[in-house]
Amino acid sequence: MAVKGLDIFKLSPKKNCKECGVPTCMAFCMKVAQGALPIEKCPYMSDEAIALLSEATAPPMKAIEVGGMKLGGETVMMRHEKTFVNRNRFAVSLCTCMDDAAVDAKLAEMKAVDYERIGEREYVEFLLVHDGGDGARLADLCKKAAATERAVIIDTDSVDNAKLALAAIGDTKPVLNGANKDNYEAMSALAVEAGVVLGVKGADLAEIHDTVAALEKLENKNLVIDVTGATIKETFANAVLVRRTALKDGDRTFGYPSLVNLAKLCHGDVHMETALAALFTMKYGSIVVMETMRYAEALPLYGLRQNVFTDPQKPMKVEPGIYPINGATPDDPCALTVDFALTYFLVSGELERSKVPVNLLITDASGMSVLTAWAAGKFSSGSIKKFFDEYDIAGKINNRTLIIPGKAAVMKGDIQDKLPDWNVVVGTREAVELVKYLRDGEYIKAAEAVAASKKPAEEKKEAVDANAPLDFEKIAASIPAIKIRDDLNAHYKQRDPESPKFVTIGERIHCISPVIREAMATFNPDPILERAAQQIKAGATYLDVNIGPAESNGPELMTWAVKLLQENFNNVPLALDTANKKAIEAGIHVYNRTNGKPIVNSADAGSRISNIDLAAANDAIVIALCSADGIAKDNEERMMHCHHMLERGLSLGMDASDLWFDPLFLVVKGMQDKQMDVLNAIKLFADEGLKSTGGLSNNSNGAPKNVRPIMDSALVAMAMMQGLTSAIVNPNDLRLMETIKSCDIFKNNELYSDSYLEI
Repeated sequence: MAVKGLDIFKLSPKKNCKECGVPTCMAFCMKVAQGALPIEKCPYMSDEAIALLSEATAPPMKAIEVGGMKLGGETVMMRHEKTFVNRNRFAVSLCTCMDDAAVDAKLAEMKAVDYERIGEREYVEFLLVHDGGDGARLADLCKKAAATERAVIIDTDSVDNAKLALAAIGDTKPVLNGANKDNYEAMSALAVEAGVVLGVKGADLAEIHDTVAALEKLENKNLVIDVTGATIKETFANAVLVRRTALKDGDRTFGYPSLVNLAKLCHGDVHMETALAALFTMKYGSIVVMETMRYAEALPLYGLRQNVFTDPQKPMKVEPGIYPINGATPDDPCALTVDFALTYFLVSGELERSKVPVNLLITDASGMSVLTAWAAGKFSSGSIKKFFDEYDIAGKINNRTLIIPGKAAVMKGDIQDKLPDWNVVVGTREAVELVKYLRDGEYIKAAEAVAASKKPAEEKKEAVDANAPLDFEKIAASIPAIKIRDDLNAHYKQRDPESPKFVTIGERIHCISPVIREAMATFNPDPILERAAQQIKAGATYLDVNIGPAESNGPELMTWAVKLLQENFNNVPLALDTANKKAIEAGIHVYNRTNGKPIVNSADAGSRISNIDLAAANDAIVIALCSADGIAKDNEERMMHCHHMLERGLSLGMDASDLWFDPLFLVVKGMQDKQMDVLNAIKLFADEGLKSTGGLSNNSNGAPKNVRPIMDSALVAMAMMQGLTSAIVNPNDLRLMETIKSCDIFKNNELYSDSYLEI
């Protein structure tokens, strides 16, 4: 098994010199353990340590390259354990027994399958040419196959015929699938001389194992294993056992990619072949050979492959850019949306159904949906302006009509300010409504109205300098008067900031809620105060105030929200939640610390690490997400991010207790086997004396409403016993709050009384 980061750390120089490009030796060692960096990257690692660790840190399955494609390199049996590394490849078989007409027909059929899906080219990557005994015919077919610009697999047991085929192909570097217990020495010599990958066959796995071991003694480790047996059952067992033996048992003799030849197993049965191709895509054919590949077979198989070989911890995205729909030209209007793959397919599909030419603009939103990206600051007027500039949209598109998603209607004014030459109109909330919207020409009328309403150039507002210091007096003067209500029947009780009691951060003042979003847009205090009162009466320790990106008025909105809540509820402590750093700064400026420091929500180890600097400069608490460019793959990566952010905070004079580390709670539906990893991460934080928090209810997303409180309360109990010190929750979930109070009793954080649930 691969060595752990802590084991590598014991052998490291512990200099924290940063010459490897990583901030600490601990972080470097964790990256080495993950395979992200070679051990040799450290200039001070001893030769003895390098020799000891090089083999141990290599993946249990060797990665083999053929035709620019990597095969193998896998580290786990199941996709949900971590992720699969290199996707399997499909091949179509030819045989020397076929006449030229049959070969040409099959090649034409194969070439027709060539399309793009989610930014990936989907096509038949390999052609396998089976030797029926005619060496000259084999050479001719291999040459013809190589001319298609597909990688070639020469399937022959004859050394002489293999020589002819290799000579015919030239330097295209095929796979020579022909080594067995009788010819392996000659085949290996031939493969090494030609610099090609060698395929290994055998009557059973024991024979294959012996042949591979013999080839390794000849120092040939550029191999693939043909696991095709006499039956489907045997082949499946072979594929699983080869993978399991390499990954679980640590036998690297079987640590090579596998080839499965379905053309041999189910000759003439295209339906069985397609079903088995799906099976071996999941279990574990690195190359799956088929008799035929048409669109009918390709569409489900390639779709399955994309799902299986996409990192489950990272959203599927499409490439940002311009996608002309229905033959759109630069003179046709534009529709804008995010890069989340599901959004793209829904929107593009409905645009195609409308038959109206439209240029679909896809902007980088980190693979999030529209509302989620907006709330996280990933889909904002600023990011859209940046996208337009980077991709020169104005230079490529003549039409100035821009249709934005109906769910992002709140951004219309900000986008219009950032893109004054465009006529920004609000489209439909749902993709299915686009067909009627476009066919009826509603966007044309809306664009004309926008154009007619534009102010003369001299009346346009001056651009605001994003780096200019805040004018707090101006901000205070621009916000509405604070409304004080005496009918809310909620009074925040003072608490000891040093208390070990579990900290609940109420999540219900969130801009993604239509009611709250509208209230923030109009500075209407009542919905916000009512949500706050409900949470305070339920026992919330903090209230999270998520205003979204709020690009146009973030400082004003956060100032107003902080004053509104604290003046109505006895200085209730708040978590300031927005991607707008100026807004956080403005909120902190008016914040009353009587009942606790403000929380900056949130920083991470990637693009948002500067929020730690913001918290440090303002003596605030910061929620530190243990992630960077995606969800951490495992706890070693989580701890690497944790230590990186902890180091950053401590170097700026923060107390460790002011960094609350978030392992990122994961949804059970789809990531069930990752739940214990999150709980173990919390234990690691606690063992180091660190505080922790997180959006607990993420775990039950997508579950039935009646199930969610059960799952949330069970998880919070398990997490608290692991050492979780805080969570962002719905305080109005009675079952959840009762569980938290009971756990505080068992952990001796609260003195027991029969009425503890009412306190």
